[in-house]
Amino acid sequence: MKIKNHHLEHMKRQIDIVLEKYPNVASQYEKGLFANSDKVKNLQMRFCFDVAKAAKLNVFFCDELYSYLNDTHIFTALKHCLPKIKKDY
Repeated sequence: MKIKNHHLEHMKRQIDIVLEKYPNVASQYEKGLFANSDKVKNLQMRFCFDVAKAAKLNVFFCDELYSYLNDTHIFTALKHCLPKIKKDY
């Protein structure tokens, strides 16, 4: 991964807070229990960026990561921090 280790650790800490608060979020996404689930083409990407938004990482992405990463690199880092999910709806 291209992301700096301290940035990845920050993302993981913030994401873990969200996952602790919403322990069933992964299974809800797998079942399509979220807004506009019928329009999703890449469920893993939607899940990753939705959790990142819930973790309030948007400003962090803009201020820190986009200076040396693009969305593909950020998605790879998010996949490292989050469980893999599979569409079941």
